[in-house]
Amino acid sequence: MRHDEHNGALTLYLEGRIDANSAPDIEDDINDLVGSLSPEQVLLDGSNLVYLSSAGLRVIMRLLKRGADVRIVNVTPEVYDVLDMTGISEIVPVTRLPREQSIDGLRQIGAGAFGRVYRLDAERVIKVYAPEVNPLDKIERERTAARQAFIHGVPSAIPFETVRVGREHGIVYELVDARTLGEAVTEEPGRLDEYAASMAHLLSQLHDTHFAEGQLPDARGILHGWIDVAEKSGLYAPRTIELLRRFVDGFGAADTFVHGDFHPANIMVMPDDELLLIDMGDASMGSPKIDLAGTFHVLRIAARRPGGAERLCGMSSEALDRLWMTFARRYFDVESPADIESIESQLRIRALPRTMGSTARSKLIDDETRRRQAHELEQQFLTAVGQ
Repeated sequence: MRHDEHNGALTLYLEGRIDANSAPDIEDDINDLVGSLSPEQVLLDGSNLVYLSSAGLRVIMRLLKRGADVRIVNVTPEVYDVLDMTGISEIVPVTRLPREQSIDGLRQIGAGAFGRVYRLDAERVIKVYAPEVNPLDKIERERTAARQAFIHGVPSAIPFETVRVGREHGIVYELVDARTLGEAVTEEPGRLDEYAASMAHLLSQLHDTHFAEGQLPDARGILHGWIDVAEKSGLYAPRTIELLRRFVDGFGAADTFVHGDFHPANIMVMPDDELLLIDMGDASMGSPKIDLAGTFHVLRIAARRPGGAERLCGMSSEALDRLWMTFARRYFDVESPADIESIESQLRIRALPRTMGSTARSKLIDDETRRRQAHELEQQFLTAVGQ
């Protein structure tokens, strides 16, 4: 049976007909794969499944009885009707097959650790998730977070449609003639300081927005995710990983809204200059320091790699440097270069969990450079925490 495994999720591709004749062999394949791989989650992909009989339904039920976290995804309308009519959809999450969307010839307007953003047309953008992440979890998390943010008054775009892009998944955001903040700065360089000030004002508003316990995930989970990446790479000593986790836990819990990836490619400028957020996949609640460290990482570390400013934010490195300086002065209400330097020193340390993780997984550097940079970052962190 064709299958994929990413980040603890095993995807099994169901094909053709599952009836009384084929069900026993298919069940044996499923049991062998689940037994040998011990996944945290099992995704049954029905994009090429044309018929599902009662024998197939019993295969699913027995898989559930094994205690597996099962989801059924990408089913055709005909198969969905069977799952809905028999009640399977009430006990197992089921998603329909999304429509196909090509990105051939589309202009990329931003990129991040887990996906790329393209402009579909004047009114729509599409975020395509990287193949190494579990896209369905990301999409569901993004939808939930976007709804919570919207009803709490956070100026955010609502995901409009889930689509397939080849073997990848994406979310379409419908916006009326909006531009990314990076596009706006590039098209109107004379308004750079104005846009930077609006960006600072927006983040201040977000950090004055509060949620009840449990409405959004703990923002420290974002950084623990980066530490997971760093740990799996084997580039850092186990003691360093332990200290990184303690460092992140030290941020403490809070009820403040945290976007998690606040930078110019994830901020849309509407025709009336209102700013809206997209990419709500890391939306959470916690210390504003986590948000600021993330913004610093993108604007002052990742964007300084060759071609980084254009790839990540859709603007020149010179414009991005100016944007950061005005943003920092307005958000922190400081003016002197010494104050900015002090703030940057603190943010650089707080950004280390993300920087160390992103260095471990970067596809833009060779292995020798990766090892060297990882060693330098590890020493910076150990010095910062007094080790």
